[in-house]
Order: sequence, then C-alpha cells, then structure tokens
Amino acid sequence: MKLHITYDHPIPINAFEWTPATNRQSPHMHSSLEVGLCLSGKGCFFFGSKRYTASPGDLFIVNNEEHHIAQSDPDDPSRYLFINFDPALLLAEEPGLLLPFSYRSTHFCNHIAGSSPLARELTPWIHIVAQELREKSPGYLAMAKSALIQLCGRLLRHYNELLSDDERQVMVQTVRQAQSLAALVDRRFHEPLSLVGLADELGISASRLSRAFLETTGYRFSDYVSLLRVQAAKRELTGTDKAVTNIAFECGFQSLPTFYRVFKDITGVSPVTYRQSMGFCNE
Repeated sequence: MKLHITYDHPIPINAFEWTPATNRQSPHMHSSLEVGLCLSGKGCFFFGSKRYTASPGDLFIVNNEEHHIAQSDPDDPSRYLFINFDPALLLAEEPGLLLPFSYRSTHFCNHIAGSSPLARELTPWIHIVAQELREKSPGYLAMAKSALIQLCGRLLRHYNELLSDDERQVMVQTVRQAQSLAALVDRRFHEPLSLVGLADELGISASRLSRAFLETTGYRFSDYVSLLRVQAAKRELTGTDKAVTNIAFECGFQSLPTFYRVFKDITGVSPVTYRQSMGFCNE
C-alpha cells in the first residue's frame, strides 16, 4: 500500500507522534522520507522481511522504496516521533544528502541503537525540527529546514564511511542524474515536457533516467511535473487575481479538465475551493 502524504506547512516537512497498533498492520510505503525516534515503550519495526526490536532512544531510517510498519508491545506500547519530508527538498539543497536514503534493502540496517554515539548526535536535531514546526516562531520554516539538513548531513557522514568505493560511485551517479532531471523540470515545468526529450538533452537513456529519478525522489517523472505545476498554481491562486483558466495554462497544463483533476488529486480540493479557503474570493 502506498500512502499519499500531505504537508501541514509551506515547507514539505512534517513532524508527528504516533503509537503503533499492538497487532501487526499491513505494511505501507510513501514517496516521502522518514526518520523515526522511539520516545517510549517497546515494540518491533518491520522493513520488508527485516525485523528490528524498538526501545526508547532507537532511531529508524525509512526510504521511499521499502514497505514498512511498526508494532507496539501489548504490555508497553511504543511511541514514536517521526520527521517526514519530501526528498525534493534535499535534492534542491544538496543532492548528496539523499545518499543515506538511497540504500538497497538487503544491504542496509534501518536501525540505529539509542545507546550509539550516532543516535545521541541525531536525536537533538529531530527534536529541534519538531519544536520549530510546533511553535511556529518567527523564522521557523528556515530553522526547521536547517535542522533537517543538519540531521541528514550527519547521517551522510556516517553512512558514507560504510560504503565501498563502487557502491558510493553508483549511488552518487544515480543522485546526480536525478538532480540533473529535477533542475530541468524546475526551470521548464510550465512548458510541454517529455521524459524522452529531456533524457536526450542529458545524454541518458529515458529508462535509466526514469529509474534514477524514482529511486532518488520517490516520484515518477510525470507526477513530479504535476506537483510543480500545482505548487505554482497554488501560489498564483493566492497571490494574484488571475482567472483560474489563465493560471492553469500559465503553469503548464494543456487543458482545464486536466488541471482541475490533477489539482484535486494533489490537494484534495478544487482550485476555486482552494482559493476561497485561503481568503481570496474573486471567483
């Protein structure tokens, strides 16, 4: 099962606490990345066929390809603090920060013991992200993003030392290819775009580029293009008095029905309802 993640802030980062059920639920996956901190209690965390016990202070790394689910001990239910974020955030900032999440399941330990120096180094940054998003003090978006980058930078330094030269080379190449595609899409999403055409520009096969982008970001090419177009449309809907039709075409949609369908799929509401909910009642 693949979950659709929405974000509660203008920046694509969520922080939330969660208590897993005591009976094992169906595993899920999502395009976002996660770092989970066990705050209290006991239980298990499953990643595919892997099973880890969970105790207070333990951390768990979740990428956008592995099916996963946590389960609480019936006598001492576990509680987690999760930081959930869009990989595109790191892709735009420093693509290398995605390397710790670009692992292959069978060769990766998702568990960081709470007693380890790494867990003690990472835990304060998890709490800072959560605190900034919860309190929303002036500058909180920048502070939350900065704390997330600190967290992921420390993860990168740790896991980079565990990779062989060949593994590191393959992962770096994959991330760079995804970054190159993302950069083109970010600049030209308002134009008609073709994965084959962009792959030709980059000198990479379309199949390889598509796979690298999905592995790195969790997004299919077409879904990422739609996401950027909807994000641009949201800004226009709340920041201008332009007609919805004009906004749709300016943001790269080729038809109004497609715009309405994609916008609602991503946001859960129509463009007009979204504009009205933000206090803009021109239409």
